[in-house]
Amino acid sequence: MSEKSKKDLKTLLSSDKARIIFIVVGLCAIVLIFLSSRTNSKTEESVPKNFDTESYKITMTNEILQMVESVEGTGRSKVMLTLENSYEYVYLDDDKTLRKVNEPTIRGVVVACEGGDKALVTAKVTELISTVLNIPSNKVCVTKLT
Repeated sequence: MSEKSKKDLKTLLSSDKARIIFIVVGLCAIVLIFLSSRTNSKTEESVPKNFDTESYKITMTNEILQMVESVEGTGRSKVMLTLENSYEYVYLDDDKTLRKVNEPTIRGVVVACEGGDKALVTAKVTELISTVLNIPSNKVCVTKLT
């Protein structure tokens, strides 16, 4: 920095007008930080909309169907999904603050596809569903579509 710049900066910082501006800007920054932290805590405490288990089941069924039909050799397919339970709400000790929402547990999946009589297709579809849904392969049934 040159001497002239240092002198100009020193003059600017020593004026009362500049001090007031810096104080006001600093206070505004503190208020904004405080307000942003209050907004985040309100979001965590708010009660979410009710989750619809039937919509979840339909969405998952459609996504599985798309994945199954993308496997070579499956052909036209149908998927049925069964659920163990519905959404589970987990609250903190005060019973007012929602901590998290657990999705329904998938009980099993049945796939009927044109290629369901071929061992390779059955194995691929079973592995795909087992991996995607993180369920054991004995909860997946693949059969030939009639």
